[in-house]
Amino acid sequence: MPLVSSFTIDQAILLTRFLSSPQRPTDTLTYPQLAGFLFALANGPELIQPSEWIPLVFDDQEAQYETEDEANQVLQAMMALYNDCVRERPGGTVSLSPLCDMRLQPMDNLAIDAPLSQWAQGFGMGYDYLAEVWDACTPDELDEDLGALLMALTFFSSRILAEAYYQDGNKTSTFDELATSVMEIFPEAMREYASLGRSIYHARLETGEFDRPPSPQMKIGRNDPCLCGSGKKFKKCCDLTKGRGPEPTFH
Repeated sequence: MPLVSSFTIDQAILLTRFLSSPQRPTDTLTYPQLAGFLFALANGPELIQPSEWIPLVFDDQEAQYETEDEANQVLQAMMALYNDCVRERPGGTVSLSPLCDMRLQPMDNLAIDAPLSQWAQGFGMGYDYLAEVWDACTPDELDEDLGALLMALTFFSSRILAEAYYQDGNKTSTFDELATSVMEIFPEAMREYASLGRSIYHARLETGEFDRPPSPQMKIGRNDPCLCGSGKKFKKCCDLTKGRGPEPTFH
């Protein structure tokens, strides 16, 4: 099998349809939520293996793949999306994943169905998953900076949270103006979060806190070693094909 390829619009559409299908578990992440979730994990201060985060996408339940081919396509797409979250871009720029675009009017991004709102929800989930690591590893002098980044990247999660941020601020502007400002700094906040998370991770790596990981460009083949590092073949690994258990069950 070839290396995981670049993430494409077609894969974004595939994940959107698959994750939103009524066949999925009730609390399965939507595609924008998944994109935000993986951005938070992929750029955090600790490496989280696919065997750990893939079950979380489906709330630790079976994904209910129809066929082996569908399982392979979905898993390939999720790995490509993960890799896209850490891909080096010209000038160090960072951008939202395909189909997660901001709506033109800032307040429209607070709607329940807004891709940016769902992305921010997923990002919050990913950050919370690593919150203890962030707390332990972030230098004290950067705590305030990290807090500002988290405010910007979770602002559009919900109207309630956004208004809470506004009430806690100095209120030198209106709520609408604050939303506009957050939209304007959002790409830079993504870049700064990624930079901070990666710098902490590499610092921990250099001090020997954990072993150097394999290359993120992982192969996915039915008879290849599983992505989780279990030593089992991909087709035998319970964590990549379903939430728990042996070989995947197709329906």
